[in-house]
Order: sequence, then structure tokens, then C-alpha cells
Amino acid sequence: MPGRKTLIVGATGRLGVAIARALHARGDHVVLTARDPNKLEAMSRDLGGAPYVTADLLREDAVDTIVTGLREKKIAIDDLVLACGPFPRTPFEALRREDLEKTLTVHAITPLLLVHALKGDLTKASGAVVALGDAGMSRPYENHVAYITAKGALATGLRALSVELAPDVRVNVLALGIVADPEADADPLRTHRLATRSPLGRFGTPEEVVHATLALLDATWATGEIWGIGR
Repeated sequence: MPGRKTLIVGATGRLGVAIARALHARGDHVVLTARDPNKLEAMSRDLGGAPYVTADLLREDAVDTIVTGLREKKIAIDDLVLACGPFPRTPFEALRREDLEKTLTVHAITPLLLVHALKGDLTKASGAVVALGDAGMSRPYENHVAYITAKGALATGLRALSVELAPDVRVNVLALGIVADPEADADPLRTHRLATRSPLGRFGTPEEVVHATLALLDATWATGEIWGIGR
């Protein structure tokens, strides 16, 4: 549904950038939020002066900062995309309480509270929430206990919110397999080993994540779903 105002959380990450560009290209009005003001400013210029709010999801005032920033710019959003990073490596032997607290805050607690804070906007617009989850929620892998735990908490929380907010707001999750990253995939043997985990024998691309994200934003008869792609 082009022409809608979509807030993208984690907008300066690799997938957030791809989603923002695609929404802008189809005629949506994107609103950006991330923690790096320099990256946000540069991205805003690339997207024709798209408004943005700088916020660090680890901070307790992150939700207030985002909502206040939107109101100061007189923006009411229609849809919300949660493309939150990061992807910390936490071997089980070295796992600390701090690791769990940080990843749960960034990937689950702050995003869920943000949906709560923007309920009025989303309801008025008959809006949609789409979150980027991880295939590891159902098929865990090693050395990422904190991350997988947090993504699982987000998915469960959003499914609960899909009931709380129905029928006015649709809430769905994408459970992503491994998405190719040329900068991170420098080891060809590791890349091949990981790619063979997928029945398709390859990594996904940001463009494929964009396609699925836009499909869920536009899927007016879907809520509480977890769509698995590239698993």
C-alpha cells in the first residue's frame, strides 16, 4: 500500500537500509531511527530528506526519545518495521547476565514497548508491524545464545500483541535464514558450510528480505504469523 508513513527501527543496518530504499522507491514516506546520527543524516539525504530520530535502543529513554522526536516533527506513523541489530556472538561458556540483558533490551524489550507507545498511530492507520526475526528461533545454532533468546522473546511478544491489537493492527515476524554479507563472508569454506544448511544451498540476499518484508506489510489478511524464509 504505497504512500504510507513507515518508521524503520535499525534503519542504518544493512537490511534496514535496503528496506528503507525499497519503501521510498515505491512511494512510501520513510521515517528513520538508529543510534548513529551521522549515518542517519547521510541516509536521509539519499532518501530525499527523509525525517529521522536518533535513539539508542539500549537506553531506558529510547522509546520516549523516538516518540517525542516524531511528535516534534508532527509525524504520525502508519506502519512499523523492526530491523534491529546487532548480531552478537556469545559462546555459552562465556555467557554473562549482561549479554542477555543487552540483547533482550535491544531486540525485545524496547521494540515491544515502542509498539505499545505507537498503538494509537498504528490503530488509527489500520497499520502493520513487521519484525525481522531469525530462523535460529526454531533451529538454534552455536555461539549465539543471547541473540537467539532475544529474538525468540520478540517473536513471542509480538504474537501476543497481534491478539491485543487485533483487528486494527497486524503484527507479523520474518524468521530469516542467513543473509549474504560480502564484508563478513570472507572465508569461502565457512560460507560454503553455512550455506549447505539451507535446502536451497545458498544464503539469502537483502533484496529477498525486502520482498518478504513488503509482502507482509501489504498482507491484509495475516497477523500473528511467523514466516520462515531461507531456512
